[in-house]
Amino acid sequence: MKRKTMIGVGVAVLLIGGYVLSQQRGAEKAAPATLKVTVQNPITTLDPNFADDIGSNLAEVQTLEGLYTTDEKGHVVAGMAEKIVQPTNNHTVYTLTLKKAQKWSDGSSVTAQDFVASAKRQVDPASKSTRANHFKDLANYDAIRKQGASIDTLGIQAVNDCTVKITLSHPVPYFNFILANQLYPINPAKVKAYGHKYGQTAATTLSNGPYMIKKWNQSATTWQYEKNPYYAQAKQIHYQTIKTTLVTDATLASKQFLSGKVDEAEISGGILTNLKQSHPDAIKSGQKGRMAFIVWNAQDKVTGNTNFKRAISYAIDRRVLAEQALADGSTPAQSIVPSGEVKVHGKDFNAGLALPFDQAKARAYLKQAQVEIGEKKLTLTLNTADTDAYRALGVYLKQSIESTLPDVTVNLNRMPLNAEISAFNNRNFQAGTLSWSTDYNDPIDFLDAAYSDGAINFTKWQNGQYDALMKQINQQPEANDTRYQLEQQAARLNNDLNGVTPLYQVANVHLQKKQLHNLNYPVIGYQNYQYAK
Repeated sequence: MKRKTMIGVGVAVLLIGGYVLSQQRGAEKAAPATLKVTVQNPITTLDPNFADDIGSNLAEVQTLEGLYTTDEKGHVVAGMAEKIVQPTNNHTVYTLTLKKAQKWSDGSSVTAQDFVASAKRQVDPASKSTRANHFKDLANYDAIRKQGASIDTLGIQAVNDCTVKITLSHPVPYFNFILANQLYPINPAKVKAYGHKYGQTAATTLSNGPYMIKKWNQSATTWQYEKNPYYAQAKQIHYQTIKTTLVTDATLASKQFLSGKVDEAEISGGILTNLKQSHPDAIKSGQKGRMAFIVWNAQDKVTGNTNFKRAISYAIDRRVLAEQALADGSTPAQSIVPSGEVKVHGKDFNAGLALPFDQAKARAYLKQAQVEIGEKKLTLTLNTADTDAYRALGVYLKQSIESTLPDVTVNLNRMPLNAEISAFNNRNFQAGTLSWSTDYNDPIDFLDAAYSDGAINFTKWQNGQYDALMKQINQQPEANDTRYQLEQQAARLNNDLNGVTPLYQVANVHLQKKQLHNLNYPVIGYQNYQYAK
């Protein structure tokens, strides 16, 4: 015992001596801090006018900054703009002044025109951006998109190099979130130089946010974020480098974390059960404003049939899906809108909404669909992204649907997320699973998935009653019960008609070393590495 104690003391002395020596030799320059993380989704693009997937949106938060931004807790604060402003003209005009000496990562100035150019490029029908609808509330949006009006009539202009004036067609209660999470600038000179390659590789990407991306292209499975020396708050950022590894398998991600190879890991799936027992202090879990659902090709003979979709919806036991198949803290969907986002008359938005498992109704609706389609045996090809959670989802859906509806065969088609999104955009699919995260606290962002004019309506489903409700909602200027009740009606109608079929609300589950602080996972938005310490 004494000998062991002496050895321990000897080691301690050597360590202390080594520390003192290293302090003496390296006092002038400390080693830069590096954070090692894993993520489950690849980056498909860092062109802010086309980034419409989870991996790209997470990367945007690290590399770009809007006129507003969010703090470590997800609250909206001033970003490139000097301050949060009060809109004028019946809450429809925002006049924002940029802070002085804001720079791109190449040292050039960020100007008001960079924000204007970004919004116009995104809305311009010629760009075919799936994010165009995020600016649907800007004045003249509909005239440009539907009537061929000039893009220069869009309600955004540069008054001068440092002032942006935005005019809305009507008051928007959540517009501060749009300014924080949607309106990112582009560098027009680089867009002109790189063309369609802008934001497709590290070399063709510019940052005005806390980090620059390095060692990345669209097929990369590892990349780095390096502190942007031109970012105004660069001195306040602790980590110089964020080393990122794409790990779609949650078990592998947890192993890398437990072995000390990474400091933070995104996980999902049944491994959470064991980790709760072995490493409960490492788990950071909570609900996320992100819903998973089935997207249907409305022009397909089978998946365009409403009764077939009803049959599929009633054949899914969402409680079993969430608690047993996923087992990661995700919860059953009650509608396409996440629970916990807003309240109506003091109750959660989803109070009174339900998506029950009902074998008898599933089979009854299938019989109607078989008559309408003219076939008894029906085949459904379901695309799923090749991640741990989607693999579990696909297996469960196949088992649940085929056991409840013996006349239906489900073929799973697993593919990389990039390929799945491409299939959606090209309408080369029958059905597929998708998830959507909101960037603002209003249900409209999810209801938009089934709206005929919606930016993420990959289905091309159209229903007159649903569209009329959506138009009514968009005319409501206040975030109040009147607006939310209309949104409830739209959610209930979608539950019945299955413009899209809701499945579950995603859990936000990560592993963190106890030495890591201030890295939070807000319900709305994404973790921001600039706040980590």
